Amino acid sequence: MASLSQPAPDDDTSDPVNVLLLAAKADPSFGEELREILRLPNIQRRAMITSALEAMRIQRADPLLIRAVAFLAHDAGVAKMRELLRV
Repeated sequence: MASLSQPAPDDDTSDPVNVLLLAAKADPSFGEELREILRLPNIQRRAMITSALEAMRIQRADPLLIRAVAFLAHDAGVAKMRELLRV
């Protein structure tokens, strides 16, 4: 996955939906990658997210970012993001 910039601590970005939406808006390539992930069948999406999360943990990525990406491993999270991004 594309790298995300760390959100400012005073921003309202503790919600995974907000983190993903802000990142997609700030970085169009991330936004397109996010849409591609959302279009994947469940089993492929979960495998990709699991790999991305492992890499993020190894790289000691920001916990908010890890939480946001983990949100995409759940059907409810994917449904919400698909609705908001009109995928």
